[in-house]
Amino acid sequence: MSIEVASSRGPRWRARLGRMLKRLVAVAAIGLLALWIYAATFAPEREDWDGQRALLANRVVQPLPVQPDRERLLADVRELSSAQYAGRGVDTAGGRLAADYLVGRLRDLGIEPLVPDYRQPFVFQRKRIRQFWTGGIETRGVNLLGVIRGRTRPDAYLVISAHYDHLGVRDGVIYPGADDNASGVATLLAAAAQFKAHPPAHSLVFALFDGEETGIAGARHFVDSGVLPMASVRLNLNFDMLSRSSDGVLFATGTWQHPELKTLVDPLRAQAPVRVLYGHDQPRPFWDADDWVHASDHGRFHDAGVPFLYLGVPDHADYHRPGDTFAAIDTDFFVDAAAFALSLIAAADAAAPAQP
Repeated sequence: MSIEVASSRGPRWRARLGRMLKRLVAVAAIGLLALWIYAATFAPEREDWDGQRALLANRVVQPLPVQPDRERLLADVRELSSAQYAGRGVDTAGGRLAADYLVGRLRDLGIEPLVPDYRQPFVFQRKRIRQFWTGGIETRGVNLLGVIRGRTRPDAYLVISAHYDHLGVRDGVIYPGADDNASGVATLLAAAAQFKAHPPAHSLVFALFDGEETGIAGARHFVDSGVLPMASVRLNLNFDMLSRSSDGVLFATGTWQHPELKTLVDPLRAQAPVRVLYGHDQPRPFWDADDWVHASDHGRFHDAGVPFLYLGVPDHADYHRPGDTFAAIDTDFFVDAAAFALSLIAAADAAAPAQP
């Protein structure tokens, strides 16, 4: 009897297995179709970079309204990318030395601290592959926060941000991080000097973030900390990699999410020596590295509902490599890019404030 039962179950088991396989194939086919449809809904070619380049080829280049102090701008990049800061890794002696230097610069410029001694310390778990199951390594960072109070709109804020950390030392080799992101930090300091001398209408917060290279940790802490209510922030202007571009292009990311911001950018890019393109912000498949919406600190502001503009260049041959040195930056391009950044801050400050 047991033999008959076993033999009678054999065909039924094979039939059941066949049905299961058919279901799996059907589910896989539906999943692949859904994934294809998902990917097909994205059309970043609508950013039309070639068309934008052709349009800007006919622009009439004129001096931008706000110009940085060239020598001071370059001196800050040279200093921060020098060997004594050892690549400014988060929670390293070099990173702490860089923080001391930057606090000194803010103090010398007469920028008011937003928090005691400009420093907002934070702790986060830095994850590496070998710590995947153990929660990561406890890591200490410090954001540096200064403020210039607005003349007429002191309760409405523009947050000017740049991360000062980089990759530190790896296998005994220093990663200097001149473009990434000593260039953005130097531009922020130039902005602090400019608007200290010419007080703005809005309050300007100068946020030098730590831990960007390790999960945007500093910006996350700042946004979540409540030290500045996000409802009072009209705009985040984030600077990350401004000093070298193989074809002289600087990208302004964020106008797809907030097209009204083009009214700030358009008049400036119509006269800027650098070619400023819109892009890297239209929705893309989740695997597309050309989506920069969450590529740097501005992503945390975007998640909090704050409009943002991110200025940066495409990755170059020395991106995240030891060759990202002061000697490798394009000084003329950088000065022009910084002038664009400072002029953009001035335009945002002059614009009528958005309602919370």
